Amino acid sequence: MERELSSALAVQPGDRRLDERPLVESLRRGKPEAFERLVLAYQHRVFSIALRMLADRGEAEEVAQEVFLRVHRSIRDFRGEAKLSTWLYAITSRLCLNRLKSPSRARRVGEAALMRMADAHPNPGARLEASEMEAALHRAIGELDGEQRIVVVLRDVHGLAYEEIAAALDLPLGTVRSRLHRARMELKARLEPFLS
Repeated sequence: MERELSSALAVQPGDRRLDERPLVESLRRGKPEAFERLVLAYQHRVFSIALRMLADRGEAEEVAQEVFLRVHRSIRDFRGEAKLSTWLYAITSRLCLNRLKSPSRARRVGEAALMRMADAHPNPGARLEASEMEAALHRAIGELDGEQRIVVVLRDVHGLAYEEIAAALDLPLGTVRSRLHRARMELKARLEPFLS
């Protein structure tokens, strides 16, 4: 039995074919290797969502750690009505949206931007790597309001289905679709100079 469970739980980082049921059961039983497998399977996606939402590596790392701490503390409360990954994205989204609304965050982000400008040393290699269009797209996504940004990140960057996004954000499917449509229209308008 233990051997079967271990092979069912074997994952590679970012593995999308993860059978969540045995993993959830092992997590509920408090098995340390199950938590390690959870982190290996989802750490990159959770961090990536947080980074896209917050545009700050340090904050994204803090959010990712908080997501896994919350899962560890409350896995027994997970009802399994949605997929485990959807639950993780819901926690990540809520934490990011809360941070975006924090007044102290605006001050920290402003101070960090000033420090980057003061310490800026042009890196020709980095400029060559990032195309002007890609930089404009990242900037445009970062300028969307938090509710629009999260649906764009979950759908267009991470490829989640509309139903998964609706479950993760606890929104009606129509609301997800309309926010995504409005966000895409806003992105199109912001990127118009690069498209013509």
